[in-house]
Amino acid sequence: MTEMNLDGLEPWGGLAGNPIDAADIVVAGIPYDGSAVYRKGAALAPKRIRELSAVMPPVTEDARPLAGLRVHDMGDLDAGTDIESGWSKVANGLAKVPASALLTVLGGDHCTAIATLTTQRWRHPDLAVLWVDAHPDLCDFSRGGRWTCGCAMRRALEVSSIGPARVVIAGGRDYDPEELEFIRARGMLLVSASQLANDPAAPRMVAEALAGKSVHVSFDIDALDPAFAPGTEIPSPGGLSTRQAIDFLRVATAGAKLVGLDVVEVSPPFDNGDITTLAALKLIFEFWGMFWHGKR
Repeated sequence: MTEMNLDGLEPWGGLAGNPIDAADIVVAGIPYDGSAVYRKGAALAPKRIRELSAVMPPVTEDARPLAGLRVHDMGDLDAGTDIESGWSKVANGLAKVPASALLTVLGGDHCTAIATLTTQRWRHPDLAVLWVDAHPDLCDFSRGGRWTCGCAMRRALEVSSIGPARVVIAGGRDYDPEELEFIRARGMLLVSASQLANDPAAPRMVAEALAGKSVHVSFDIDALDPAFAPGTEIPSPGGLSTRQAIDFLRVATAGAKLVGLDVVEVSPPFDNGDITTLAALKLIFEFWGMFWHGKR
């Protein structure tokens, strides 16, 4: 595969290089895929996302500049070889991010969200979560363990003490019966990929649930259909297009206070022409635009 020519281009659209205490956005990577049971590779995502961030212009798709947005990239945080023992070290590293900054985390598999969401709960006690994923990841035990990707949200809720009813799951289409029982028993809102694609009221229903809250978006790239994101651990047909995902995020978070985003499960070894990485970057930059222009 021919490597992309990035000569003369700066990472993060030239927006990075600001000190952490003056940053509007703080980026951190968690290059960990020890919880992946199907296909490893997500540990390579932070490096590839950073490399290709240079191709992104500092302008949103609706032609609003991101000039003046101050970005600090704090580099990668090491979760070690086991997220069960390594998440707290990562969470403590993320806790250095000022509460006023939008935290942007590059996974890693979805178990990296255990550390991310715990930190976000420390930083924002009123936290609500928008979990965009083909899978709820709410199993208590999955594929040989309790700290595998199928358990990512279940462990994150336990560790962070975020109430399940403060979580909205969107883009779902692959479920274990145990997960659906958990969702029903705890009053969680689940909006499927089919609903998002076919029911104009579905994004507004999510927006109503998140209105007025401090919201962190945990975005598993497998929420996108494999046609738009083939480079992921568990491709799930029937997902969203990149266009639908951006439009959904804009509607769903319009009345919320945006405090963070993590994008996980990008797996460069299984990507095709970097389209998954570029989809992740498009989501990140548009989300930054929603945050930046929503503040002004």
